[in-house]
Formats: sequence, C-alpha cells, structure tokens
Amino acid sequence: MDRIPVIIDTDPGHDDAIALMMALASDRLDIRGITIVAGNNTIENTTNNAIRIIENFGRSIKVYKGAERPMVQILETPVDIHGKTGLDGTSLLEAKGRAEDKNAIQFLEDELKSTSERITIIAIGPLTNIGTLLAAAPEMKDRIDEICIMGGAALGGNKTPTSEFNIWQDPEAAHIVFTSGIPVTMCGLDVTYKSSLFEADVERINKIGNKAGILASEILDFYGKAIEGRGNKGIAVHDAVAVAKILRPDLFKSEMYNVVIDLDGKYTRGCTVTDLINVTGAHKNAEVVLDVDRERFVDFMVESLEKLGSLQEVAQNA
Repeated sequence: MDRIPVIIDTDPGHDDAIALMMALASDRLDIRGITIVAGNNTIENTTNNAIRIIENFGRSIKVYKGAERPMVQILETPVDIHGKTGLDGTSLLEAKGRAEDKNAIQFLEDELKSTSERITIIAIGPLTNIGTLLAAAPEMKDRIDEICIMGGAALGGNKTPTSEFNIWQDPEAAHIVFTSGIPVTMCGLDVTYKSSLFEADVERINKIGNKAGILASEILDFYGKAIEGRGNKGIAVHDAVAVAKILRPDLFKSEMYNVVIDLDGKYTRGCTVTDLINVTGAHKNAEVVLDVDRERFVDFMVESLEKLGSLQEVAQNA
C-alpha cells in the first residue's frame, strides 16, 4: 500500500498530542515534517511540546517553528484548558533537540516545490501557517492534494456561541484556505463531540500500560478535568479526529457544502457559515464531516496507542 505524504501543522496542546501519537503509530503516513503554529499556547511552548512528543517515542521527524501570532488579531491562549506549558500534567521530559533553522512557511514552500507528489496537510491548529503560505505563494495550491483540518462547525462553537477556537483564533487565515480552491475537509465540532471518550474508553486506555498509553492517560486525566463542567459529555479529543479521517475515512460520514468564514460579524467572527440547505447555490468548497462510528473510532485510537508503544519497545531493544 502506498504511503500518504503528509505535513502535520499543529499547536500542541493535549488533544494535538494524542493526534500526533496516532500519526506516529501509522505505517501509512510518510510524515515529511511537522510545522508549528501558536494557538493552544505560545509558539515557543507549542514548538517545545512537539519536540518533546517526538523525542518521547524515539523519532527523528523535523520540526519547523511557524507563526507566533494570528494574521490580524492578538494571540489568546487557553491557559485554563492546556495549562501554562500547553501540555501540563504530563511526565514528558524536557526537549533535548530544537526546531530547524528554516521557518515553517519556507519549509512548506520548499517541500511542496521539491516533491513530485501532491502533499496532504493535516492542520490541527489555527490556520495561520497555511494561510500565510497561500497568500505569499498562491501557486502552491496546485501541489497540495488536500487540507484536512480540525476546526470550525456547521452549527455552534466552543470559543463563542458560533465559532470554534482554531478558526476563531485566525479567521483571516481560514478564509484564505477555504477560498483557495484546494480540497478542504472540515472535521469540526459536529463530529469531534460525537467522537468523545467516555469512562469505559478512558479505562481501556489506562490499561494499555506502554509508554504511549501512559502519556495518553496523563493527557486525558488533566484535559478531562480542565474541560469538566463546560457542557461536554465525555472527553472530546478533537484533533485526533482529523488524523483518523485521513487514515480511516470509512469511520466517518460527510457531505459537501459551501462554507464561508465570517470575518466581521459582531457576534459571529470566526464562524464557519455552512450552507446546509444550499440556499445560496454557491460552490460547495468543503467536505464537512458530520458523523462517526464512535465505537470503531475509539478502537482505532486504542490500537494506535498499543502499536506506538510496541514500535518504541522494538526500537529500544534493537
């Protein structure tokens, strides 16, 4: 089976960490690099967190530091959710390595230019890096196969009543992405909440026992307590859904819709306005993921964590 060439754009983040672990466990992904954006925390902390995760599992994937703030508005990090470091509550060691000297936007352009393959981008943070790339070098769109994002929602929000956090953090960048003509898959709150983990699922992960399982358990413990009382039923590991959508599309149901990013609404800035009834007749520019086989999604997450731990043990004993 051919491997999928991907670049992961992320802002770790507890749910980003589990998404990265699922990606690292897969032999179907050819991860060309990991680009970092500010979002869940500052660019220094999100970059450091990505390196910590990669080093924890003995991998040598290159990390590229990207945008330190959104295109227009100021950065607002959710310290109440992810803590001061963005990955509070884990036993991850401090990073030994550092990000590459080349910045994320330059890496994205160079990688897209240098390969004959069309690249899939899994974007699980604010879209600042991708939007900046496409604004500076719009011709790069022809070299991108798909952008699978965790962000947005056809209905509702989690940062405001109408806006999901990743899109709200940089709606100008999201507008560039959604109007680029590149195939966009939107794994928004519509499906990520339906993918939530419940007590029995968390207990399954707690019992894995390997290094991946231990880290995931620490993450779910801290993150679960942080979001408790916010109207959530279970623990929505949002970013893991975008990785799973690339690897296991059979788990999901989606529809094509026209999606517009609201840039200037007093109450709706950052809303992914989704034309669910085709009232505008506008071009359907996004595959919007709306449903999931939750039990099989959880099975896939558990299998990925088991596999990642096994891969690490084999590497250590080699």
